[in-house]
Amino acid sequence: MIGSLSFSWTQLPARVPTHFGLSGPPDSFGPKSSLLALPVIATVLYVGLTFVSRFPRVFNYPVKLTEENQARLMPLGTAVVGWLKAEVLWIFAWLMLTTVQIALGRSSGLSAAFLPVSLGVVAITVGFFWRRMLKEA
Repeated sequence: MIGSLSFSWTQLPARVPTHFGLSGPPDSFGPKSSLLALPVIATVLYVGLTFVSRFPRVFNYPVKLTEENQARLMPLGTAVVGWLKAEVLWIFAWLMLTTVQIALGRSSGLSAAFLPVSLGVVAITVGFFWRRMLKEA
């Protein structure tokens, strides 16, 4: 994200999309400096999830964590956080690249697939690990 933004910074217009409607076209614009928020937010989320992943004992598991099942459940809890970190970065990268493309006039809007794909990937990941945790309990 930072590389793509750095590479295209001088080509970006003064006003860039800052919000998108459900159907994809931008419906709000702001200064190009507002694009700096995307890598900052992504980094904060990544660091926050990295910190949280160090404490799998306090995660909200779908079953009660016991001495008998914690050796099986805690690695799954840590794994789901790892997958979510990767997914958050990809979602923010997709948003950043699309926003830059729109600002440069190379695209007209955010893909209609953005929201369902982003939410779907996260939901499938959480559902997959939720199911595995229930089996391991």
